[in-house]
Amino acid sequence: MSKWVQRRKQPYMLAGLRQLKCVRCGGTAFSQWQVCADNGNFRPLCKPCDIALNKMVLHWMNHPRAKELASAYAAKQKDA
Repeated sequence: MSKWVQRRKQPYMLAGLRQLKCVRCGGTAFSQWQVCADNGNFRPLCKPCDIALNKMVLHWMNHPRAKELASAYAAKQKDA
């Protein structure tokens, strides 16, 4: 089944999430995102894609501390 056909309205539990592949690159899932335009489905992401998405969203929001927050988040996740 295509990764985009799977529908998940409830968040994945940690054990189940770790068994999934990232929807973007196919790496081992680390976190999950839910996007309204994607019918609110939860999608698994690997750590590098999660970090990149957080950085992109902070910049898109024109957050005044986007660079600082993105760097701090990346450092925290790399230690996790």
